[in-house]
Amino acid sequence: MRWLTFDLDGTLADWPFRRLLRPHMEALLAEPTIRQALRAEYLRRLAQGDPTKVYDWGDIHRAVREQLGLGSVFPNISKLLSEAVPENELVYHDVPAGLSALRAQGYRIAVATNGLARYQQILVDKLGITYDLMLAPDISKALKPDPLFWNPVRSQASETVVHVGDLLSQDIWGANSAGFTAVWIWRSMPDDWRAIPVTERTRHSGMASLIEARVQSELEEHGFVGKVRPQTPPRPDYIVADLNELQQVLT
Repeated sequence: MRWLTFDLDGTLADWPFRRLLRPHMEALLAEPTIRQALRAEYLRRLAQGDPTKVYDWGDIHRAVREQLGLGSVFPNISKLLSEAVPENELVYHDVPAGLSALRAQGYRIAVATNGLARYQQILVDKLGITYDLMLAPDISKALKPDPLFWNPVRSQASETVVHVGDLLSQDIWGANSAGFTAVWIWRSMPDDWRAIPVTERTRHSGMASLIEARVQSELEEHGFVGKVRPQTPPRPDYIVADLNELQQVLT
């Protein structure tokens, strides 16, 4: 059995959960006290290490509301999800045909997200992304880059696992730690990198500095989502711009 596990946000779709909440959160995030309290609560949960609570935004909103003595100012996430009619444009244009072609090559598909399945699965289904398995912290009881995150796939006697994701600090470090083939999908890849043959990009002279800068940027935004930070930089086996290039390297 051969598995392809795909990160969701920035890999298969353009951050659908964030885009769903954004119109309802903009005014709140414009308030420095609320914005700082949300960030502090997220970082507190990250430090505590409970994978089922780090990205539980409904419970984060509850905690901040109680801390600041606010009324019912935050959106009802369950209601938003049930009523959501996400735009098809949120799915990257190469994804439907790309997933179909990869299935034809004999791969099974898993969506592997650090967002909670009870939030993300509704959006994935509404977006029409086809998959065989959902991996998420409320299923795996772990977060990427912890190798335990992929236990539901490991339990299926997989002969090959390839993980594809856009975050070096979560997806690529995670695939490295799990011993999987690691594919970094860089959807904003500039033209000079696109001109390099896909099988040669990891040997580019600017690779080390690129990865160092990207990891630093990701850690500043997200923090380190894991228990023990790896001592070596993330090591993608391939760098692709889209699923069409992914098909090339897998073929």
